[in-house]
Amino acid sequence: MEEKNGVMLGEAPIGKLIWNMSIPSIIGILLYNMYNIIDIIYISRGIGAYAAGGLAITFPLFILLSAISSTICSGAASIISRALGTNDIGKASKVVANTFGLFWTIALLITVLGLIFLKQLLYCMGITDNLMPYAKDYTRIILLGAVTSTGFSNLIRAEGSSKYAMYQWVIPISVNIILDPIFIFAFDMGIKGAAAATVTAQSISVFLCLYYFFFSGKTQLVIKLKDFIPNIKILEEIIEIGLPCFIQMASQSFSIIMINQILRRNGGDITISTYGIVSKITTFLIIPLQGILQGVQPIIGYNYGAGRKHRVSETLKRSTVISGSYGVLISLSLFALSDKLMYLFSADAEIIHIGSKILRITCLGTAFSGMQMMHTAYFQAVGKSRTSLVLSIFSGILFLIPLMMLFLILLGLNGVWYSFPVSAIIALGISSACIIFGREK
Repeated sequence: MEEKNGVMLGEAPIGKLIWNMSIPSIIGILLYNMYNIIDIIYISRGIGAYAAGGLAITFPLFILLSAISSTICSGAASIISRALGTNDIGKASKVVANTFGLFWTIALLITVLGLIFLKQLLYCMGITDNLMPYAKDYTRIILLGAVTSTGFSNLIRAEGSSKYAMYQWVIPISVNIILDPIFIFAFDMGIKGAAAATVTAQSISVFLCLYYFFFSGKTQLVIKLKDFIPNIKILEEIIEIGLPCFIQMASQSFSIIMINQILRRNGGDITISTYGIVSKITTFLIIPLQGILQGVQPIIGYNYGAGRKHRVSETLKRSTVISGSYGVLISLSLFALSDKLMYLFSADAEIIHIGSKILRITCLGTAFSGMQMMHTAYFQAVGKSRTSLVLSIFSGILFLIPLMMLFLILLGLNGVWYSFPVSAIIALGISSACIIFGREK
């Protein structure tokens, strides 16, 4: 990292700094998640509803892959930012090297186990016989490319190089947009082509990361071969800090699996395909919140490490207002534009009708999710992993799953959708209490 990045994080006006750090993150992460959106649009409109359902049914698996990469990278980024705040370049370099080794080891293990138990894995996620061929073809290729499923952009952003991290996403997604129709239609690869285009684009992202740290001259870190020797203390800290992120995303994956199982028994293939589209729409529109969090965390972590608590407090206040306002805006937009959003993905009247209904119910929780996510991210950024972990559990498994089962009994299938906003309200109440009473002033 160039020295000016540290000066920027520690001295630049907070309001301007939040936008400077967050906007590239938002743009980058939106573009990165265009992978899912582009795939589902091409597949749904070009191949058919069953193919879209086959892709949708695998969504929990790819959330889980993303959860693993986010767990490792967000934990590492928090350590790197705080280490740079105390000018400990050596520790930051070791963290980057250990992060590479940890993720690639886990990714290879996932590839091997996933391919061996692929059919059982898909049945666990709620697959039906009609959707199985499409899901197997897509998942097999994605699993083979698991080592490319993250470009470690959080580590780059932790140094303050948010623009490079954005380019690291812009370039691969541009490649993916070009390759998708070529592989799917021109090469007649169908759903396999969508997976191949995604893995190719992800590989470019990994290359850009390696170029940044080892050849670009843009980083302050000096990563040596000995830094790749596993450091148990660093690895434990990475996992401990990143674990709340894993719990939050794994909970989302688990809830989708439960919904798929419920829909398999009560709705059928069309309902499963519809919910797959809905979940991708919702996830994509919430993504800018993740961009804000990723942009804000290096600011909080750096200034916390440097002992500048007043800047930490101001960053938290401003970013909470921003994330809360965005959550409300998205909630209103989803409610008002549900029909039009569904039409972008399918011309089937039944899918549009069912999907619009689901969107109008589940979007109510989005209004509360922004602030809750910011509260959790704050505790993660300052290294208070236990508090962050508890909040992640509250927002995920502890409330959502029991409410889902209860409302299913009381209200039928519609009750599943109402469990989302109710659990979001409860989780925000608890996270707000932690911020008021549990953070350092």
